[in-house]
Amino acid sequence: MITAAFDAKQKLLALSALLAILGSAFWIYRTEFRSPGINVPLQEAVGQAMAKETSHLLGNSGNLVIVTAETSGIPELKVQVEAFEKELKRLGAITITDKVALDPGEESKYRPGAGLSAKQFLKIVRKHHRAGAIVSFVGAPHLSDAELEQLKSAPKFIAETHSPEKLVNLFEKKVLLAAVVPRYEFPAPGPRKPRTRSEWFERYFQVVAPGKDLPKQDELP
Repeated sequence: MITAAFDAKQKLLALSALLAILGSAFWIYRTEFRSPGINVPLQEAVGQAMAKETSHLLGNSGNLVIVTAETSGIPELKVQVEAFEKELKRLGAITITDKVALDPGEESKYRPGAGLSAKQFLKIVRKHHRAGAIVSFVGAPHLSDAELEQLKSAPKFIAETHSPEKLVNLFEKKVLLAAVVPRYEFPAPGPRKPRTRSEWFERYFQVVAPGKDLPKQDELP
């Protein structure tokens, strides 16, 4: 009887420990990925789309540098970059040689598709001029003509940006070769109630490249 009671107690303790671990893991998952307002499939879809465009431009091989920001307060970026890395690995033999995580300091100017300055971008290009591509999840910078002249032999540049109307010069100078932007062409393809990642992406985003007509400021939704 004593042995049976002891065994039952041990099993109960083990079960309690297991439930505690599972509860902790669930809490971390919700904290990191299911914060209020975060659409995880949509953010993953953006990362996957960025990976596909990058892989296409690099011919499924080569190396690149990721530009992001400290993600502790920006969970969308964390989800996007992780989905990008996972999809990139699936698509081909492309190596990530560095990940530049910009520090917002006291200013929270960084968010998915915005924040990268001309000064920061030029510094990254100088440091990583041998990279096959630079992939920015924090926007594309506004560059003056003088700054554009410094980029004649820069790596391929791919970006997520929330200001597609400001990309004209970057596309004309072939500095930016592809961008993921909020959808401005309607009606959006796919169902009104997306279920898959690709459906989420097509509903809210699209890919643009040099030669593509971009919207003017007053034409944006």
